[in-house]
Amino acid sequence: MNKGIILKIVSEYAYVLFEKKLYECKGKGKLRHKNQTPCTGDYVEFEIIDQENLKGSIENILERKNELYRPRITNIDQVVIITSVKEPDLNTFTLNKYLAFVEYLNIKPVLAFTKVDLLEKESEVWEVTNQYKEIGYETYMINNMIDTDKEWVKFCKSLKGLVSVFTGQTGAGKSTTLNHIIPDLFEKTQTISKALNRGKHTTTKNELFIYKDALIGDTPGFSSFELKDIDKYELAHSYRFFAKYMNDCKFNNCIHLRDTPGCNIVKLIDQGKFPEFIYEDYLKMQNELENQERRKKF
Repeated sequence: MNKGIILKIVSEYAYVLFEKKLYECKGKGKLRHKNQTPCTGDYVEFEIIDQENLKGSIENILERKNELYRPRITNIDQVVIITSVKEPDLNTFTLNKYLAFVEYLNIKPVLAFTKVDLLEKESEVWEVTNQYKEIGYETYMINNMIDTDKEWVKFCKSLKGLVSVFTGQTGAGKSTTLNHIIPDLFEKTQTISKALNRGKHTTTKNELFIYKDALIGDTPGFSSFELKDIDKYELAHSYRFFAKYMNDCKFNNCIHLRDTPGCNIVKLIDQGKFPEFIYEDYLKMQNELENQERRKKF
């Protein structure tokens, strides 16, 4: 049986990459009986039924290691979070919110800070971004005007051989970054979108694009981000730093608030082991979840 990966789904057809060729496949009836629906990023076993016209039939969907819902893509190796440091100014709350969600899904985050050429040398933003690197996050400072920059070259190498999904706040430079990596990417997607009668939005469907030996997915830009399908206890486990040290908290259901007795996380933050500004954003997230719970009751 042939094994490939679904790069996109259009109507009832899944387009499966196998040996550098893209096969148009339909799912067999037994998938419906198993309540399985093919998704972009799925690894599948399929039968080639017409080699000349690249047609096939999906026999089985292999187990997924993870799943992202905005948009729906599976088996992701890393999520690249694009964040601008200027125009718009650095927004740590939105970044830290998405960072918490990505880590909750057990997907590796990569932080790409853009527009660094607009940042003054004496700006405090340099120190803020450096703190992410100090606690172990893979971080890149990108000048989107110079794609031969050493940092840019390192960033592109970080995509090698992986399935990466790009996301970022509206206006952060995600489209510019992706167009540097895959020239004319959005012209191609808009042409397809019009053919499918799906409007003129930049991102209109779930698709993985081939970049050398890697695959890249795009997600819609977001101006705000709400944590959904996650409760206050799951949020308390989200950051890997929290998950690593929270077993030493006095209570098993500790959510690491300032006034919680015996909280090991608060103790480590007071000792400077974790950035205070990320923790403050975490407290805002917990407050948001609490407000959501209140609204559900009324």
